[in-house]
Amino acid sequence: MNMSAEKFVAAGKASIETGLQAASAASASLFSAVERLSSLNLAAARALFDDSIALSKSVAEAKDPKALASLQLGLITPVLEKNVAYLGSVASIAAQAQGELSKLYETEADQLVKNLNAAVEDFAKNAPAGSEAAVAALKSAIANATAAYEGATKAAKQVSEVAQANVESATAAAVETVSKTTQAAASVLKAA
Repeated sequence: MNMSAEKFVAAGKASIETGLQAASAASASLFSAVERLSSLNLAAARALFDDSIALSKSVAEAKDPKALASLQLGLITPVLEKNVAYLGSVASIAAQAQGELSKLYETEADQLVKNLNAAVEDFAKNAPAGSEAAVAALKSAIANATAAYEGATKAAKQVSEVAQANVESATAAAVETVSKTTQAAASVLKAA
């Protein structure tokens, strides 16, 4: 292979610039996710503080143990729903950040494959006679590695989507069960 110094320097410079752009984009995505998570946490802390004040007032106004028990039962489902919503928001932020990073890395992987294919083509042009089998083997290895990467990426996405759907379904069922149980307990308490 006969690569001039200028081509080598240009390729190195392009590689560094591409790497810096990718690192900058990944950092921006992560900082954005941290900002959204911080904002979510501040809002949750504020809501928790406000709810604590309201609960303290309600507890102070409770006239008997039955009213206090009814108050406590009435809080279970709303608190659970708020926690589920909070965790759903955290999961959404994480999934969005993961998706953005995956797109960045997929783009980088695509560019790497293009660069490898271009290098193999350049090598093939300057390769000595009789090296066609080696060039074909190299091209085949790159194609197989690319197919394996794409298959693994697709499988990981499918597993993630199925897991997310299962978590959402289980969470909804748990909230419904707790809600029905607290309603039944509240009914028993009222009847007593």
